Amino acid sequence: MQEAKAGYDVRIDFPAVPLFFQYKLPELLTRTSAFEIAGGKCPGLTLEFFRIALMRRDVSDQHRLLIDWEGRYPGQVFYAAPCLRDGAAFNKAYNAVDVARSSALFSPVAIGPLPDDKVHTIAYKPGLSYGYFCSEPKEIAVETFDSLTGRLPALFKDKRFGDFRGTARDVRSAVREAASPALRQAENGIAGRLRQALPPDGADGAAQPDRAEAILDVLVAREIARIDLGIDLVIAQPR
Repeated sequence: MQEAKAGYDVRIDFPAVPLFFQYKLPELLTRTSAFEIAGGKCPGLTLEFFRIALMRRDVSDQHRLLIDWEGRYPGQVFYAAPCLRDGAAFNKAYNAVDVARSSALFSPVAIGPLPDDKVHTIAYKPGLSYGYFCSEPKEIAVETFDSLTGRLPALFKDKRFGDFRGTARDVRSAVREAASPALRQAENGIAGRLRQALPPDGADGAAQPDRAEAILDVLVAREIARIDLGIDLVIAQPR
């Protein structure tokens, strides 16, 4: 993995908060025939706006799993969708390391369980503090990258996230619990492959076993979560 080869700028004695994201590719709506506009049931939503589709209930348990996961990590699990009009805008934001700040975040718990097996979507617009869960529109809050980072200082004080080592162990254990039997069986093989990719730790090349093991725990958890649960894992620490 490129991440493992590059190493991680982490402090094992610092608080560490896990954040989980399920990324969605949005559709840009530009016509008044869009049902969110034509029906008049989404006050404040005007052209142009974005729409993402949730995984249908009869196709996947993804949404229910995300709700369960947010129950374990309240306020730390999100659908993430960019507010970028086209590929050029995305490339510009990507090169400026600004995609996160140009994205809307939605809590699976705030959306709630899917009521049926039909297609359900979320409509949102840059600058609005809310979006709409459809097909019967329900207003839901939008979290931004800045509002999320503004909540992190309080989370850093939570005893559950007191140091990087503890967070890394707990996240790997939680992901293992939620993973399918096949991925649980593959865990040791994944760990072995990632361990080989880890660079020597420490500025002088000396080994720091605690730090290396903590980084490995995060990498294994991230790999399993991404493959099996469709979730990307990020660890936030104070500067």
